[in-house]
Amino acid sequence: MKNRNDACAKSICSLKEFFYKSVPFSLGLLLPVFLFGQQDHFFTLSNLKTRPLAMGGAFISMQDDMAAINYNPAAFDLYVPERGKHITLFFNPVSAVVGAVENSDIYQGDGDFVDDVLLSLSLLLKSVALSWNSVDVAILLGEEGLDLPQTFLDEKLFGVSGFRQNHTHSFVGRLRLADKISIGASANLHYQSDGDEPMQRRSDVGINYGIWLRPEPGLQVGVSLINLPNSMKQSRMPLERIVDESVNVGISYELLNSRLSVDVRNIGEEEEMAVREVHIGFEQVVWSHVAIRAGWYKKKESEHVYSVGLGLVDGNAFAGQNFSFGHRNFLFNYAFVYENNEIVDNRWHFLSFYLRL
Repeated sequence: MKNRNDACAKSICSLKEFFYKSVPFSLGLLLPVFLFGQQDHFFTLSNLKTRPLAMGGAFISMQDDMAAINYNPAAFDLYVPERGKHITLFFNPVSAVVGAVENSDIYQGDGDFVDDVLLSLSLLLKSVALSWNSVDVAILLGEEGLDLPQTFLDEKLFGVSGFRQNHTHSFVGRLRLADKISIGASANLHYQSDGDEPMQRRSDVGINYGIWLRPEPGLQVGVSLINLPNSMKQSRMPLERIVDESVNVGISYELLNSRLSVDVRNIGEEEEMAVREVHIGFEQVVWSHVAIRAGWYKKKESEHVYSVGLGLVDGNAFAGQNFSFGHRNFLFNYAFVYENNEIVDNRWHFLSFYLRL
């Protein structure tokens, strides 16, 4: 009990130091969002792509909890050491408030009863995960889609347009074969606006597979096979740059509190839309509760995409040693992505805030 109290006191002191030192710095980084946000597009309702996109999408080898599911299910990681049976809930308090205020806008257009129940649930309960020794399984609800019709590209800070027509529910399983290797798979139920009728939608299922390796301390390697529905082959092209039936390879290295990651997109895919690109990401943790991120990649069309991001407050500080994740679990995450296009430059903002129990 004494050790636990000492650990809690240490965490509180660490958090006080974090607030005094980092909050002014963090507000400075976020200031451009409020100065120029009226021209930009926001994905702030219900997404876990914030950390990956802040790092240029170079996330195939990166261990994470819910954020890893759509990139490499084998990198989906919760507790270390293994905790026997344990259920973890992930809550999204921001989207619950936004959903209550914008209720009439969320449920416009085509939908069905079962999906509307899951969609409503996702506005508060983002995910439920079960850890059982070397096995982790989870369901991820209501992940916002990025391939939106122009009519749904919202310039409001908390917009809900098109959410009912464009989202994904996922079920993932990960098996740790040894300390240095894991395999995983996910089944994804995709919803997307139907062609020229953005308020109508179509649905289909895609399956992803992955393997994750740690050849030596600090070095991680990931390989994932992404299968998208035939009717939605380009649904992950915006920003993520992933095509159907593609093999994606990533490698990352962590030294002290710094991590560098590199992905190669769409190896072995020969279709016209395929893009073999190198994506580079970097993350630096400072003051224990702040993560500064950056990323870059160059499109096939010779257009550059730059990203920066911020993570605040490591949730492991509140969980205690016995229930800490095997990776840092930042509760608040922001990403800014600048897409340099020939016709018009796009600026994208992503925000996520999740609590776990």
